[in-house]
Amino acid sequence: MALSGNKGEWSEIYTLFRLLGEGKVHAGDANLNKLDLYYPILNIIRQESKRYEYKPYTKQNIVVIDENGDEYTRISMDKFMEESKSLLDVIKTTSKRTFEIPNTECFMNEIGCTKLKAPSGDKADIHIVIHDLRTNMTPKLGFSIKSQLGSPSTLLNAGDATNITYRVVSENMSNEELKSINEIKDHLSRMAAIIEKGYKLEYSEIEHSTFKNNLLFLDICMPEFIAACLVCSSLTNATSSIKDAVEMVAKQNPFGFTGKDIVAFYEHKMKVLLIDSALGMTPAKEWKGRYDANGGYLVVKKDGDIVCYHFYNRNDVEDYLYYNTRFERASRSRYHFGSLYRGTDGRVYIKLNLQIRFTK
Repeated sequence: MALSGNKGEWSEIYTLFRLLGEGKVHAGDANLNKLDLYYPILNIIRQESKRYEYKPYTKQNIVVIDENGDEYTRISMDKFMEESKSLLDVIKTTSKRTFEIPNTECFMNEIGCTKLKAPSGDKADIHIVIHDLRTNMTPKLGFSIKSQLGSPSTLLNAGDATNITYRVVSENMSNEELKSINEIKDHLSRMAAIIEKGYKLEYSEIEHSTFKNNLLFLDICMPEFIAACLVCSSLTNATSSIKDAVEMVAKQNPFGFTGKDIVAFYEHKMKVLLIDSALGMTPAKEWKGRYDANGGYLVVKKDGDIVCYHFYNRNDVEDYLYYNTRFERASRSRYHFGSLYRGTDGRVYIKLNLQIRFTK
């Protein structure tokens, strides 16, 4: 059966071809610009039904080693570059949601590559042994691949686990007024109506106990901080960028930070959440701080260049995530949020849902 995938999935194969064709990967800055710093690639490992290693060889060949340690095939680096360019052309020009690429699949079969994606439970899409020229270390690292060739991917996925409950602080909201607000279909308009009527949203609870514990694991203030950021993103028709929401919360300074750089205080908290979400944490699974994608991020840019955000350069990884992500509203009906309701204590509540997506 022919392989079929979307642009993001085919981008994983493109990354494999391109890295083997170039034999190195350049670091990137917060704006996705390629830096002079680069990492030579010593080995790439793909675990599919079988395990294959792809080793750049001194004579400009890639030697493919099977799980028994035997040579499976030997192909020139130029051939990998040629195949990467052909694959890139198809990814960039197709308008289909999912598609097959027979020529690419034929070459994949030549090198023992039979799947488009890494296993879904693994945050690392590709494992690479690199040579860090500054430390002279050669670690095997797992990298997550993000592609600008398709739709922006999510960093933290929405679900019932990511609902956050707020109390609607009011003197007395009648059932008729509650109903009239809920009849407003547009989410931003509904939120605006709540505020225009003089009501405030006060953090009450993270609905899912595991997600709450994960946030507390990162920072004791994290649940309330994320709740404040989410409200800010829901009360403005302007950008929903992570950076803007954090700066709005910093102006409110809910934790009473008295240092000179208040924005940096709140920015740091957000970067902790972003980097842990990027490298392993998911809302509904207990988080113990162990990174799956312990190498960092590989980003496939729109022009086909690939830049690396190596976890050894933590500040670069954090800045990339901070400046290139936004809050996104998921389906209200699917995840049961966005409507006012009266609790058993007689107070009025509303749930908002947390989802974070890359901007590009």
